[in-house]
Amino acid sequence: MQTDYTNYKDIDFLDDDFFIESMIFPTRESELFWSELIDRKKIDINEFISANMLLDTIRKNRHEVSQSRKDRLWKRIETTRKSLNNRHKGVRLYRYLAIAACSVIIIGLTFTFLFEKKDAPDRPDTDIDYAQFQSLHQQQTHREIRIVTEDRQVEIDGKDAEIKYDSTGSFTVNNETAEPKRAATAATARPPSAKLSYNQLSVPYGKRASLTLADGTLLWVNAGTTVIYPVVFPDHKREIYVEGEIYAEVQRDENRPFLVKTDKLEICVLGTSFNVSAYKEDALKKVVLVNGSVDIRLNGLNTRLSPNQLYTYTGQGSSVETVDAEMYTSWRDGIYIFKDEPIENILLQLARYYNVTMIFPPQPSGILCSGKLELKEDLSHLLNNLSQIASFNFGVKDNEYRIQFNQ
Repeated sequence: MQTDYTNYKDIDFLDDDFFIESMIFPTRESELFWSELIDRKKIDINEFISANMLLDTIRKNRHEVSQSRKDRLWKRIETTRKSLNNRHKGVRLYRYLAIAACSVIIIGLTFTFLFEKKDAPDRPDTDIDYAQFQSLHQQQTHREIRIVTEDRQVEIDGKDAEIKYDSTGSFTVNNETAEPKRAATAATARPPSAKLSYNQLSVPYGKRASLTLADGTLLWVNAGTTVIYPVVFPDHKREIYVEGEIYAEVQRDENRPFLVKTDKLEICVLGTSFNVSAYKEDALKKVVLVNGSVDIRLNGLNTRLSPNQLYTYTGQGSSVETVDAEMYTSWRDGIYIFKDEPIENILLQLARYYNVTMIFPPQPSGILCSGKLELKEDLSHLLNNLSQIASFNFGVKDNEYRIQFNQ
């Protein structure tokens, strides 16, 4: 029976023999198998990449971790490696190849960096604190804005961060160099067969960031958002992965379309400004177009938006309506605009923005609100003003706000 990877987290991949085998000893068939799952959205790409980055981190940094604790993952890797060296791999892969061989789908993005053969470490065996590595890659367990590269992590203090990549793939944080400058020819003259190098930006709740990509595209990254992107884009297309919310001003390039992928949607543009909200925990996924045009792909169907149109996907279906785009993009300026919005939704947005917990009765209050909030103000001050309009009381303890509606 074929394994269902749909709901796998990074820890689940790292506990899967076939995943470890195909990352250590990749074949054309195993690359096709994983690429097909990614293209058909039968796999969470963020968790898949996180698992691969974890695997790389463990393999590269085994000598840096305490020897006092056992690491079951490394034993599993070593067991898999030894078994592969003692038998024919084709037998092991047979049931997977039967599925992969039937595929005639053209894969949108080849993850060569994921499937590149990894040489065995030449260091002696040491114990690894796997729990430490696992915690480093859980998006909401860290409090700082974080950039994860292939060989290190950069943590950024403060509530906001400005991250800029240049055309060579080097980047600065708040106008300070975050890594050694690379030779321009190393990035700009990258041969077609060279692997893509990916970075991951994670912005926890309560914080925000701006991200300028190597092609000049500018992203505003909202609280609770993860973006995975190539350090330098290849010659034929530009693709990034988003979980959460971004506002994008895409640098126009007629020869390289810009594709934003989420767990459900694909948004394709050449050069335009738009907002994507695709938090995993939200039932509604939204795309709002400010200017230009975008094509939204869902289950083989394309929907083209015009400026000031909102695309909404609920899981049961999608819809398009004309809206005031500013209502959906003002967050990047620290302003929250809402119109006829249930008070519960407003409170949840504030909880995300300020990184607090909101607790209110499970029954819908039926209260709808319209207005504008300055998100730079103190949260208790905002709630005091909002409570006068929406008629509720609140108390706070240990970063937890309890709401009681007045009926």
